[in-house]
Amino acid sequence: KKKILLYWIILFSFLIFLFLLLNLISNLIIKRYLKVSIFDKKYLSVQQQFIKTKHKAFVHPFYGLNRGNEIGFISDVSVEENFISVSPKPLTGEIKVLVIGGSASTQLSLVGLDPNNKSYLLAKRLNRRFNTDRFVIYNASQGGGKQPMQYFKYLYLDLLGFKPDLIINYDGFNEVALPFSENIHNDLNAIYPRSFNQSINSTAMSSSPWVACIDLNNIMLSNNSYIPIYELAKWVYVRKCHIRLVEMRKKNWPFISEKNKNLEKSNYLQRVLNIWSYSSNKTFSLTSTKKIPYLHIIQPNQYLKNSKNFSEKENRELLTDSAYKNIIERYYSKLNLNMLLTDNKLDQRFLFKNEERTVYLDNCCHFNKLGITTIIDDLIDNFTPVFNSVLNPS
Repeated sequence: KKKILLYWIILFSFLIFLFLLLNLISNLIIKRYLKVSIFDKKYLSVQQQFIKTKHKAFVHPFYGLNRGNEIGFISDVSVEENFISVSPKPLTGEIKVLVIGGSASTQLSLVGLDPNNKSYLLAKRLNRRFNTDRFVIYNASQGGGKQPMQYFKYLYLDLLGFKPDLIINYDGFNEVALPFSENIHNDLNAIYPRSFNQSINSTAMSSSPWVACIDLNNIMLSNNSYIPIYELAKWVYVRKCHIRLVEMRKKNWPFISEKNKNLEKSNYLQRVLNIWSYSSNKTFSLTSTKKIPYLHIIQPNQYLKNSKNFSEKENRELLTDSAYKNIIERYYSKLNLNMLLTDNKLDQRFLFKNEERTVYLDNCCHFNKLGITTIIDDLIDNFTPVFNSVLNPS
């Protein structure tokens, strides 16, 4: 009996040792690949990056992806949520300012990137500057959107009967970053919305193993067990889930045929620049016939060399490796205002050159409150005569 008890004690001790050893190894593996320990406070935020949504955007039949959550304008032919946000309206005499662009453009109306948390910052600062309440911002920006989506969004709103008094197109980053980081690798034409094949699949698949994979993926990533071996097993599943998503998303028709693939990718940079400028110029041509002022602003981005003196926080947290870093460093300077026909154009790429405080929100392309306020004030300063002209038409 003593021997049997001893054997059990030895076996139990060995199992405890093995469990501890495997946990130690698991933690080292996680730390190596994620650059953070499961016992670090940053671990949960790292997990958040791998949470997936089933339907990030509705694939609209006419202008690509739709992320609107406010109607704002009811048409005789359609009722749709075409706007991210519509600022409060005055009792009489509203001046409709249509804002188009990507997710950075949504920040002109939203706190951070939250569509349910509205700041109406552009509307407030415009009305305060001109001592009025008449400026109403109809923000039709689309997170992840890029030209020609802004152009087609305006065309569609025009079809519905929406008549803005002024249009602001705030873009640049998505137009350069997304074709090079996503479309080209998915065999999508540069002119298509980002990862359009993935958007179609995710919208179409309401019930499938893909959805089950997403559900369990998100549940597992919503907490930290503090048990390294479990966390490692979790990450193995998450990795397989993400690979599965990629493989399933590849199982659709090729948007570029093999015959035309090399032709599409030849002189790709110029194609990207042309999409940006042609779309803007088409918008300008249409607005000119309607005598609607059209403002086009190129946004700043932290990865453009020598565009900012970074704060300690930005250097520590917001300049991490990003899929966009090399692309912006190489190509963002190629956008040229001379390619745009509108007289009302502004290059803000070096707006923060002498700013030492933190203005960026993340390691992509978004801004904190100081950053977006600086952007808005500079925009108003540069286009004061234009805003005056719609406020007090001669």
